[in-house]
Amino acid sequence: MRTIDYCTRCVTPNSRPRIEFDKEGVCNACRHAEEYKRIVNWDEKEGELRERVKKNLERAPDREYDCIVGVSGGKDSTYQAWYLKNKLGLNVLGVTFTPLMPTPVGMHNLRNMIEKVGIDHISINANVHVYSKLTKIFTLEHGDPFKPWFYGVWSGIARLAEERKIPMVFYGEDGETEHGGSVNAKKYSDINTSEGINRRIKSANPLFKTPAQWGDYGFTEEQLRPYLEPKNPSKVDRIFMSHYIPWNNNQHVHFALNVLGGFKLSKERSYGAYTHSQGLDDYIDDLYFWLMYPKFGFTRANKYASIDVREGKLTRDRAVELTRLYDGEFPWSSFDMSLKVLDMTEEEFWDAIKGYIADEENLKRERQEAIKAGVPKEDIPDKPVVWEKTGKNRWRMAKTVHGEERILEIPMKRPDDPRAHRVVNTL
Repeated sequence: MRTIDYCTRCVTPNSRPRIEFDKEGVCNACRHAEEYKRIVNWDEKEGELRERVKKNLERAPDREYDCIVGVSGGKDSTYQAWYLKNKLGLNVLGVTFTPLMPTPVGMHNLRNMIEKVGIDHISINANVHVYSKLTKIFTLEHGDPFKPWFYGVWSGIARLAEERKIPMVFYGEDGETEHGGSVNAKKYSDINTSEGINRRIKSANPLFKTPAQWGDYGFTEEQLRPYLEPKNPSKVDRIFMSHYIPWNNNQHVHFALNVLGGFKLSKERSYGAYTHSQGLDDYIDDLYFWLMYPKFGFTRANKYASIDVREGKLTRDRAVELTRLYDGEFPWSSFDMSLKVLDMTEEEFWDAIKGYIADEENLKRERQEAIKAGVPKEDIPDKPVVWEKTGKNRWRMAKTVHGEERILEIPMKRPDDPRAHRVVNTL
């Protein structure tokens, strides 16, 4: 089996789902930044967007609003809402699929965006009993507490648009191109089909159940309504804004802080990151990012350092150093809160993690289970070995981008002060 390796231009590992490297060891996200972003004529792209918007409006004369934009109040959705209203002149409805564990900073930023941009806004508040149970299930089964939220954002919001005869829903960045995904773009880029949505959200999990199958967990169709696709997906055009306008995370932070104003950052450095601007909306976001560590061998610092390399903010050497310093931090300060909301014991949590650490034994088992379940071989990802098991509850990362050894021991030992590591601000 192949082992974890890293892009020679940024620091993205080959363990990222659907990432592909070329013969020079450069990931397709870096190639996209080089070959697409810097060559594309953005004036022409904006013209294409305006034409797409015009056609959508023409087919919906009895619409309640021109479009929906999914908003959290974060830097990206703040810029999106402003752009759609002020640059395209659209009558915008902002819709939030409420996080399971919203933060005070996130709630402030959402309210600030609504008031400063000046748009109508509604929230989809899913039944928290169902929401938390689903989140627990996907944390234990797949190590991903965000699966229900993702479906709420992608499918639930589109379903609302269909019901209100709103022809378009806007989303921000296309992760398949911005962060690296399958070069088979058509297979994943079509977010106007249920199949396209499911392929994106199931990610590296061949045995993942879609919402249409969540009845297997004991839920009724009525309980699952916020997560289900529109009855007729073709009536709602779901659009990635990053396909039509230059997408730059750092510029969005600047816009929210200094142009629109009123935007707040976290007082403490975000877990596993080197800034105060990540994971502001939902406490469980910290756990979601850490869970990428046993599965894929990277977390926030690596992901955003790679983005910053592509945006010209960091050199690769600096990205390597920031990954060395911060990648893999565990969110101890919100861990107990997460366990309580998910009605999960600490023992349950750590036992589940052992099952999806990307070592050779687990990867072989996953593949065998997928084959036994009848999953086509082409739909079973070829995952690299990230961790080498060195003891009963101990693993060593097979290769690190910075050359330092990284050890994972499960269960992890609680620190005396869960917040002490977060006082350093590096940028």
